[in-house]
Amino acid sequence: MIPELGQVALLIALAPAVGAVAPSVVTTDLFIVGEDQPIAEDVYVASTSGRVEGRIDGDLVITTGNLSISGTITGDVLALTSGTVTVEPAGVVEGSMRTVTPQVQIDGEVRRDLFVTGIGASIGSRGSVGRDVIVFGGTVTIDGSVGRDVRGRILNASVGGSVGRDLDISVQRLVIEEGAAVAGDVLYRSTTTAEIAPGTVDGQVVQLPAQSNFIFGVILAIANVLGFLAFIVCGIILLWLFRATGAASVEAIESNPLKTLLIGFLTLIGVPVVVLLLAATLVGLPLAVLLLVALLLALVFGPVPAVAAAGDLLLRRKGGLFGGFVLGAVLWRLGIWLIPFVGAILYLVGLIW
Repeated sequence: MIPELGQVALLIALAPAVGAVAPSVVTTDLFIVGEDQPIAEDVYVASTSGRVEGRIDGDLVITTGNLSISGTITGDVLALTSGTVTVEPAGVVEGSMRTVTPQVQIDGEVRRDLFVTGIGASIGSRGSVGRDVIVFGGTVTIDGSVGRDVRGRILNASVGGSVGRDLDISVQRLVIEEGAAVAGDVLYRSTTTAEIAPGTVDGQVVQLPAQSNFIFGVILAIANVLGFLAFIVCGIILLWLFRATGAASVEAIESNPLKTLLIGFLTLIGVPVVVLLLAATLVGLPLAVLLLVALLLALVFGPVPAVAAAGDLLLRRKGGLFGGFVLGAVLWRLGIWLIPFVGAILYLVGLIW
């Protein structure tokens, strides 16, 4: 199991799913928060592009193309995008930012943690991250300031700014430029010797042997985290689109756990049998194909109601449907990642329920 994933999962577990949630759900082509249109609650968004110029007093969970933040978000940002996430020079994220995106550019402030899975991440000379930076991806460039540690699996890393504590990464190539400042230690796993300018590291510099399957490890880490965040975002969208039946499903699990578990078990066994029987007949072949597609989708999204029910019960039914789902998803995936054998059982239980 990849050690960094445990740290990442623990950071994600700090997402604000432990309190009451009164979310605003938005589906649109262009999501804009204007300077004169503040939002005083958490926001869940599915859009083709997004721009935050004003203020969001809460969290932003968004799946989109490009995302630009030049205003203020008082909570956390969870973004799954196909384009670039940019925190402009005037932009402020008072909580943490967690993204799965091709590119992240930080020219403003992220006051807590920054987590990035993608092709590249850059903290510009005017950019800052208050606490930790965790990156799984291609490249990371730090010309601004990081308050605490920098960790992750990266192909290429360049530091020209300041790091408040340690630099602890697996990397193909590491460069610490003249004028940079690392207040703690530099611990790197690599097959090549880092290029470190004299006087830039206050602590020790230690090179450890790199794993032979380093690139595969980076890809696997990205795939794991991408799958987790995609599950959360898609689960939120599904619970919103089917909010009546979704809420009813969660309630059914909470009120009749044994009955719903038995129905799920019989369905998981019965549907493949029905598919085979229908496929054996020419007339039933189209229906067999449809059932097979539904079964494949259920293998991915089937656990959503059970995960939401578990989180809702842990929050004593005070977190709302979305809050319960996010907390349940975090704990469920933590178990799957960190406890291999028990993880398989956890997945099956969630799927059946």
